[in-house]
Amino acid sequence: MKQLVIVLVLLVCLAATVQAVPLRVSATGQVVFNAINDPPLGTVTGGEMVEMTFLVDSDTYMDGIPGDTRGYVIDQSSFVVSFSGGVTMGLIDPFPGGETPYFSLVDGFPVSDGFFVANSNISPGGVPLAQDPFNFNLDLGYTGETLVSLDILDAIGVYDFTGLTRFGFNLWSIFPDNVAMEIDFMLLEIQENGVPTTETTWGAVKAMFK
Repeated sequence: MKQLVIVLVLLVCLAATVQAVPLRVSATGQVVFNAINDPPLGTVTGGEMVEMTFLVDSDTYMDGIPGDTRGYVIDQSSFVVSFSGGVTMGLIDPFPGGETPYFSLVDGFPVSDGFFVANSNISPGGVPLAQDPFNFNLDLGYTGETLVSLDILDAIGVYDFTGLTRFGFNLWSIFPDNVAMEIDFMLLEIQENGVPTTETTWGAVKAMFK
């Protein structure tokens, strides 16, 4: 009996370990305008391609209330915004005390699905970049049948304009409506980290949406 209990405990622990999956999230777009003056962000020009990437763990999350959202904790050191002109930017370091960056899934909020990046697992708003006082915002709305659950493993895939109802993809300062850099959304991808994908150049991504 004791051996059976030990085996069952080991199986439960193994199952929990298998369920934890590191995931890479990336969002791609194109700069529409840039009103930032100070470098390095001030050197970004209209027409440049933008990619935001970061890592999350499938088991590290916080559910929202009443359960329509689930925020997956972003690995702060992995968060990078890169521009095709050469500028790269991470999150502010040290990160504001008591705050956590999340990549949240929305399932029926109230009748539509979506994704957002914020310091809240409940509502969008963006996250603070290393160049103060600018925040990077991604907020995507999709039709209600896009996501089947709040489990990010069920959401692995590519999201483009299919079912897209709205998007916010920008940099803002002081308050969210004060947009300092506007970006046209193109693509969101959620994949297992380390799983090979077809490498796409900035030019190829841009060509997809001409």
